[in-house]
Amino acid sequence: MIYVTRRDFLKYLAASALAMGYSSLDLTGIAQALAQSTKPPVVWLQGAGCNGCSVSLLNSVTPTIDDVLLNTIDLQYHPTLMAAPGALAVTTATQARDSGFTLLVVEGAIPTAHDRYCTVWETVDGHHVSMLEAVQSFAARADYVMSVGSCSAFGGIPARSTDTGASSMADVLPGRTVINVSGCPAHPDWIIGTIAAVLTGGVPSLDAYNRPVTYFGQNVHRTCPLREREEAHSFGQENRCLEELGCQGKQTWADCALRGWNNGLNWCIGAGALCVACTEPFFPRFPFHSNGEDDDD
Repeated sequence: MIYVTRRDFLKYLAASALAMGYSSLDLTGIAQALAQSTKPPVVWLQGAGCNGCSVSLLNSVTPTIDDVLLNTIDLQYHPTLMAAPGALAVTTATQARDSGFTLLVVEGAIPTAHDRYCTVWETVDGHHVSMLEAVQSFAARADYVMSVGSCSAFGGIPARSTDTGASSMADVLPGRTVINVSGCPAHPDWIIGTIAAVLTGGVPSLDAYNRPVTYFGQNVHRTCPLREREEAHSFGQENRCLEELGCQGKQTWADCALRGWNNGLNWCIGAGALCVACTEPFFPRFPFHSNGEDDDD
């Protein structure tokens, strides 16, 4: 069980608002919500994927993950982070489901071709609970549902390279609003910020792919500091635009260029790599060094 101080969490939100220029962020409302004596229960399920979004979440710096979890939320189940093992963990998860809870977070795609392709646990009577069964039963008792990572949001790599019928959350929960925090992996700020937005104000403003506009309202190409630079014709040419080499920034919507990764230290293009559009529904597009159809500047 890990805990965020209310003060540090508000500092994080205030810093994010200033850095991103979102003056509409209602810090007063957030403060009131965090002052409540009860913490909203959250369940996190992992399906077909690499757990990279959980690793990304652990790299959160402001606030740190040990500050965030369970002082702001009551994380009732997370297969990687929780201390409880085996039957105790399963009991904790099912009790949370049966009593109803605030937010279901799903990481990884949901295989649908066979119920044995991805199981989350085995019950005492020997029944193997599939990821599909778990997602549908838990979503039915959750107030809000959130996908973390492109595998959960759009199918991602499992949907492109396997025959498991790997599907997105929206595919297996028709008619349900699923908040998609895409990315491979999703940025820890996007995850924490979206959870905060849901817990304090419900479903935030979403784009056409149900992604929070706060984090996915910026086009990578238009915000890239190399946009007006001379085109690179081979890798390793510093401070040159990588569009001709296959950078997919024109088709990608995320605030990477403004936010940076690893506490703002760098980002893909800053490190000399291409944007591979990891936040988009068509990811992964092979080969990675293909920018698809040209868009207008």
